[in-house]
Amino acid sequence: AAGPPVVERSLGQKITKEELGGAAMAVSTAGTIDNIAADEQECFELIRRYLSYMPRNVWELPPLGDRSDPADRVEEALRSIVPENRRRPYDMRRLIRLVTDVDSVFEIQPTYGKALITCLARMNGHVVGVVANNPNVNGGAMDVKAARKQTRFIELCDCFHIPLIFLVDVPGFLVGKDAEAAATLREGMRSVYVGLQATVPIFTVVIRKCYGMAGMGTTDKNGLDFKIAWPSAEWGSLPIEGGVAAAFRREIEAAADPKEREREIEAELRAWASPFRTAEAFGVEEIIDPRETRAYLCRFIEVAQGRLRTTLGPKPKFGVRP
Repeated sequence: AAGPPVVERSLGQKITKEELGGAAMAVSTAGTIDNIAADEQECFELIRRYLSYMPRNVWELPPLGDRSDPADRVEEALRSIVPENRRRPYDMRRLIRLVTDVDSVFEIQPTYGKALITCLARMNGHVVGVVANNPNVNGGAMDVKAARKQTRFIELCDCFHIPLIFLVDVPGFLVGKDAEAAATLREGMRSVYVGLQATVPIFTVVIRKCYGMAGMGTTDKNGLDFKIAWPSAEWGSLPIEGGVAAAFRREIEAAADPKEREREIEAELRAWASPFRTAEAFGVEEIIDPRETRAYLCRFIEVAQGRLRTTLGPKPKFGVRP
């Protein structure tokens, strides 16, 4: 809020205008500005495109766009987009483009909170908000910036009656001393809290990992919406790696070869791990062929329009965020 002369006089810091409040600081570091434009013309183009996804007010639904892209379009690339090696990342932005309407993706805050991708897009012409974990940053783990980004985006979509689509590959909240010092847990729980208060329809697709409270924050509070999974999906309170060391600590320490015993337990649990067991217990509605993802999403969004029409207007919020 104060320029370089005020900063220098009050704090003794010599700093340029660009360092203090330039695009790099405002967009990528602080996140106070969502997107960056090269010039004034591009700035107005971004504004116009952003507004094209929005209703005129909260008493209306978002505008319907072009519906020429087939709702049942099949993308063969989705079969192989997730590597067999669980430790290898992949291009989540490409996955988003493959399942949404052609050229309909408008990413918000692409350079802030990079562990999470948030964008407005269209499914069969209908506006949707996409929240996707980015396995190329922190392995998809939610850091404090990603949590803030998710909180704000969910509130935006809930305010303007935009259904949410979660594409999930999250091992949990980021851990460690730095994460604790940054209050990642509090910011993460705020994102979960806001998600639980959201009234818009939520469609969850578990792509790979879905662990801990960060994973829980990707579903609706009542279980009335839709949750499906790819065959590559895995979930739980903790990942097997690290979770075994915590849950079986005494048994591992008592073993003649603790490291070998830890590997044995991990192998035993992996042998039992299967998304189909969760589907049998109705933890997810269905395990699908990844190529069918777009068709499922389009059907859900189409059905959700009736529900959205019953919740028009301002939405009261109650409670205190964590």
